[in-house]
Amino acid sequence: MLDAAATQKWMGRLREATSAISPNSGALDWLLRQTIHTHMHRIAVLPAFGLTRGTIRVLDVGAGTGALCLDIAWLCGPEARIIAVDRDAQSIALLQDLAARLGCTIESRLGEAYRLPVASASQDLTVCRFLFQHLDQPAAALAEMIRVTAPGGRVAVMDVDDGAWLSYPGEAPVLEQLNEAIRLWQASIGAGRQIGRRLYHLFRSAGLTELQVLSVPRVRLGTYYGRNHELEAHHKAYYLNYRDALIGAGLITAAAFDAAIAALERSMNDDDFGFSSDFIAIGRVPYA
Repeated sequence: MLDAAATQKWMGRLREATSAISPNSGALDWLLRQTIHTHMHRIAVLPAFGLTRGTIRVLDVGAGTGALCLDIAWLCGPEARIIAVDRDAQSIALLQDLAARLGCTIESRLGEAYRLPVASASQDLTVCRFLFQHLDQPAAALAEMIRVTAPGGRVAVMDVDDGAWLSYPGEAPVLEQLNEAIRLWQASIGAGRQIGRRLYHLFRSAGLTELQVLSVPRVRLGTYYGRNHELEAHHKAYYLNYRDALIGAGLITAAAFDAAIAALERSMNDDDFGFSSDFIAIGRVPYA
């Protein structure tokens, strides 16, 4: 059980540190703001990983700017050995900046999910969050995560599934069109935004044991009571980040995209309800 007071203090520290570097982070500003807005969501799932304080060895694959591994470092304490791997040098640099500001010890390494720069059987827990949707070979990435995890250790993957979305009143057709365009775009460059439902079979096929698949619910307007305009602006920015790519690929017209954004704004102004669910698959690496 997480201590409520300590958790609130940690969340405040992370928000302060992230807010301090976000304005100068360029294209990664959106990712850093997402770190703040999804913090309660991450904190809620930490107990599922079975983390302990002490000398636990944890690898975060596709760590980005460190949202998940910073939380793990806070929870596990200074004796934990945490490695963050990402292919983007700027993300790694921002992660190390945040770690220094927060007093967390995290080793960062540049590397690819398909060829992790980590020794075989060297980790107690190997995790990734919101990575598999971007990969065209998720099974190969999972095999690599298993390779670096010691027998008896655990592998955990957390990702989205747009099929687990409901709203009231129902979504405007033009906004549904935009969401479908994003799904098609994601599927053209990776596993896509319905990867969550595939995690069980990926884990089963990979030979992992003691499988669990957990659903992690999330209300669209976030972790606060009432309206939160900062979070609404962030949600709108999520869509705007796709605008040029979707129009350029012929998946949606400029007029339809702009109409969808207008529908999103009306939905927020009307305080419509939206609910999504991410999935976490957790499995244990068998002993030989």
